[in-house]
Amino acid sequence: MADDDIEIGEDLQIDVVVDENNVVIGAISDDLVVASGPDGSVVDETIDVLDADGNLLLEDEKISVYDADADLIAQSETVVLPLEE
Repeated sequence: MADDDIEIGEDLQIDVVVDENNVVIGAISDDLVVASGPDGSVVDETIDVLDADGNLLLEDEKISVYDADADLIAQSETVVLPLEE
C-alpha cells in the first residue's frame, strides 16, 4: 500500500432464522465496511433484522473512527424501527 492509498473492504453475513418446525420466520444481515488509510480507519457496521417476507423490522448502524494507532476517536450509533402505515 502506498503512503496515501486507502483500502476498502466489505464483509456481508446473512443468517436465516427458523422456528421449531424449520419454517423461515426471518433473517439477520450483518454488513461490515472498513476503509483504512495512513491516518486511520472508518468502520461502518449495519445490522438488519427482517421478517419472513423481507420487511425491515430493525436496523442498527454503528460508525466508528480510529486514528493511525487504532485508538477509537469517534463513534455514532443509529437504531431505526420502521413505523407501520
